Amino acid sequence: MNVKIHQPKVKGCDDSFFYDGLIAETKKLSLFAVGEIRIIDNEGNTVHDGYKERGDGITIKNDKDLEKVDGESYFWNMNNWFEIVDNKDGNDLGAVWFSYDEALEILKKEG
Repeated sequence: MNVKIHQPKVKGCDDSFFYDGLIAETKKLSLFAVGEIRIIDNEGNTVHDGYKERGDGITIKNDKDLEKVDGESYFWNMNNWFEIVDNKDGNDLGAVWFSYDEALEILKKEG
């Protein structure tokens, strides 16, 4: 199976939080990270949206840092995910993944 990787996995970053857009593709299927990210604090202020930290927000550089979004001090308002799309008709496979490794494995298996 020939897989073209457009966004290699970043060390320590398996979560979809760290990726956006086309990740990898085969002749038949494409793997994308899609959706919007927004993390808010207890007061409802957006402290992080995607790759941008805002104000006195939290710093997130790897999967371990995502534990800071604990539902007590910081909350997910929106998040992203991985999905696999058929290159021929644009339909997705009907499932989502949050793990880079898992989504890439499915792409290889199905593609």
